[in-house]
Amino acid sequence: MSAGAGGETPTRRPGLGVPRLVGRDGDLSLLDHGLDERPGLVVVAGEAGIGKTRLLDELLRRRPETALVAQCPPFREPYTLGPVVDGVRRLAENVAGLPLTGLAGALRPLFPEWAGQLPPAPEPLPDAGAARHRLLRALVELVDALGVRLFVVEDAHWADETTLELLLFLRSRRDRGPRLLLTYRPEDVPPRSLLRRMVAQADVTRLEPAPLDTAGTADLVSSMLGGEPVSVEFAAFLRRHTDGLPLAIEESVRLLHARADLVCEDGSWLRRDVAELEVPPSIRDAVLERTSRLGPAAGAVLSALAVLEGERPPALVAEVAGLPTDAAEAGLVEAVAAGLLHEHGDARVGFRHVLAARSVYHALGALERGRLHRRAGEALEREPVRRVADLARHFREARDPERWAVYAEQAADHASASGDPRTAFGLLLDLLVGGAVRGAAVSRLVLRMPLYAAPGDGELRRIVGALRESAAGGLTREERAEATWQLARLMFHVGDVEEASVEMERALPGLVEDRPAAAVHAMLMLARPLGTAHPAAHHRAWLERAGRLVEAPPGPSPEEWLAFLVDRASTLLVLGDPAGWAAARELPVGGRTPGEVLQRARGLANLGEAAMLWGRYDEARRQLDAAAALAQEHQHLRLRDLVGATLAHLDWLTGHWSRTRAWHAPALDASEPVLRADASLLAGLLDAARGDHRGARERIGSAGAAGRLRGPADGTRDPAAVRARLAQAAGDPAETLAATDAAWQLVEAKGLWLWAAEIAPLRVRALLEEGRAREAAAAAAAFAEGTRALDAPAATVAHRLTAALLARADGDLLGAAGLFAQAGAAWTALPRPYDALLAREAAAGCRLAAGERDRAAGELREVFAELTALGADGDADRVRRTLAGAGVRVGGRAGRPGYGDRLSPRELDVVRLLVEGRTSAQIARVLGLSPRTVEKHVHSAMRKREAPSRTALAVAAVESGDVPPPRSGPGIAPRAG
Repeated sequence: MSAGAGGETPTRRPGLGVPRLVGRDGDLSLLDHGLDERPGLVVVAGEAGIGKTRLLDELLRRRPETALVAQCPPFREPYTLGPVVDGVRRLAENVAGLPLTGLAGALRPLFPEWAGQLPPAPEPLPDAGAARHRLLRALVELVDALGVRLFVVEDAHWADETTLELLLFLRSRRDRGPRLLLTYRPEDVPPRSLLRRMVAQADVTRLEPAPLDTAGTADLVSSMLGGEPVSVEFAAFLRRHTDGLPLAIEESVRLLHARADLVCEDGSWLRRDVAELEVPPSIRDAVLERTSRLGPAAGAVLSALAVLEGERPPALVAEVAGLPTDAAEAGLVEAVAAGLLHEHGDARVGFRHVLAARSVYHALGALERGRLHRRAGEALEREPVRRVADLARHFREARDPERWAVYAEQAADHASASGDPRTAFGLLLDLLVGGAVRGAAVSRLVLRMPLYAAPGDGELRRIVGALRESAAGGLTREERAEATWQLARLMFHVGDVEEASVEMERALPGLVEDRPAAAVHAMLMLARPLGTAHPAAHHRAWLERAGRLVEAPPGPSPEEWLAFLVDRASTLLVLGDPAGWAAARELPVGGRTPGEVLQRARGLANLGEAAMLWGRYDEARRQLDAAAALAQEHQHLRLRDLVGATLAHLDWLTGHWSRTRAWHAPALDASEPVLRADASLLAGLLDAARGDHRGARERIGSAGAAGRLRGPADGTRDPAAVRARLAQAAGDPAETLAATDAAWQLVEAKGLWLWAAEIAPLRVRALLEEGRAREAAAAAAAFAEGTRALDAPAATVAHRLTAALLARADGDLLGAAGLFAQAGAAWTALPRPYDALLAREAAAGCRLAAGERDRAAGELREVFAELTALGADGDADRVRRTLAGAGVRVGGRAGRPGYGDRLSPRELDVVRLLVEGRTSAQIARVLGLSPRTVEKHVHSAMRKREAPSRTALAVAAVESGDVPPPRSGPGIAPRAG
């Protein structure tokens, strides 16, 4: 249509304004109520373009309190605490006169421009977790001193891990700090982000703005058109093709305006030829078409801002765009008028929506992107406060490896100092795989990498590839020795122990001459009897060589000496040498330096694990509890978490299954692969005891794939041994033998028969069931001879079990019953109650087969009751069936009756996860149940606790002590007490 004369109604094109907030009065009231009257966190969740930022802007405009707003930009490498730092800078020009303690000195790396106003920097801490904790406490002190009453994090799905930990820290203070409000996109939250745990808790006020309906769409468009009405047909059309997403509506209207397709007829705004022309299917198309209609200067500043990311001052935009100041300002004015950019109160400009920024960025050609990134990096180098992570990104995209490496290493140092080793690892890994460092610099960079922060073996294997390529290049003798040493060290980490040993022996001559401390470390790694078929004497020889070298002049530092003593004691014990106990008793107590404290804690943890291998569970608990306490006191958080995993397994062995369940459920979502693997293993063991063998096999399979390689030296934590146990319970001797073949061959080659304590009874029984009695007798004899001189309770009980199995196979049923009973008594004394009950069941089974029905029935009744009380429902069911076959009744299916008003073990599992804020679907995934079964357990628990709702059930369960309260901080805490 066009404007006409005569009888036609004239048409005119509209002028467009910024839309007002429509349809959100109820949302604003809910937010006000949540901030003023309810405790806990307030979150606004929704997809991109739903209007979270617009809603937040309106809320902040209405509220009187001091607010700190941390805006998280979509940086490819999140800048550690960058959003919070920027928010503080926007809030305060300086910190002079604020009531800060000496703790605030830890903030100097974050605010170098305030160095003269902050207290002196404190002494560095050796542990990344401790450094992070101190930095967070200092930030909280600064926030309090600034009088912040509302702490806002916008686009929290892009927040770095340390910023999220700061939020957890603030949450744990309850009423002593500012209220917390954050916005985020649920679909963009990484799977293992701390944000998921934070927003899932019970005291969260959650708002999810809904898409606009047709009336709301009409109101939004009308607000862009000076308040004039729009046709119902046009509003319905927009609603239908944008799903009511405010951003999509706004961008579509602007596109229609740019095409001159939006006109006013008969006093109502509508669109030309609605039936023929559709709104573009994506916002990107709309944005790019709009930018194509702008002048060259506007296009240049949009490209510059897309590369810079975030909000920037006009002068910087002009420099990156390569425009004179007046031309850049004119381009910015045009882009602001077009609704693509908006101005901030601090004289900065930025894209109104990140989707628009990404659309412009991805439309740039590779050469143009590189050119703009170089300009951005060079301009930002001249800034008084350098954001080194930003500089690293720009010079990486500009293909300037030298400057990329300089700034990436600085950014990694900053992340490590802030207690964020994962970001540091990622920055340095990018340098390696991106080819920014070569030759001898590769091994130097690897030496700096926090390898323990690697998300998995895949990343470590990429480093192995880079080191292998470096070691093959033109290096000096010293450089090649260093590169080979680092290569071997990484190969040990990823489980390539055989090849790593070869590489390490190649590196040793150069290390002995140039770096004796590293040579001692290498020898101690070669002394570890893991992953190779070398006999025990081979490893002992390396241990003795390390001892001679560490005592040679000039001698080790106190920390190096303690590390050697710790490794020597634990290595002797893993070698099955009782001298390791004497070496453990001779370890010095305490430590003067942080490094010595760390070695002491590590030593206690290693000795605790060795004691578990020997079957000395009381000793293991003393060592592990001491290690956990020391790690917690000195904030060695990763070591604390690993010790917590070992204690959880010890709890399973010793019958404290409720503590095991309390640990493993949250650990299944841990970011540390080793913790996830241990949690999967424990979940599989618990599932098997309940009778869910299919679920148990899946759990054990994932345990073997998720964590570090484990083997027979890990005893009950070896996934292969657990698979053999499951196969035997399923009556599959062939699978039992297949699962134990590799471990048995390794034990024979090394002569380390202590390692066979878990698999010897399984293997002997499987051989007997396969009709290979001679091999079974030979295996039992070799195991007995190899452990005869050891005071190892686990091996002693295993020997009795193999003897009982042989006696039963020979037809000596009563003799076998006596040996099974002795094994059960020995397991009880350790204590290891679950295996004691299985041994007692076997003894009673022999007596039943020998005709001692009454005595066997009495023993089986006791075993049934104790298995039921322990939570081993599947095993108790098997005993019930045995009794039923003998004509003895013991009630219904195990585990179901008898709880009364008490929550069953499975109900406790469900309620514990419910308290953590999990949905039924999430609980079902963790526990391997169907959502319907989870709901049945929830309703049963609600009935027992007389709770009218899930929230009331969670509160009642915590108040009654049924389950612990939800954790408020990061990490997997060790079992206490």
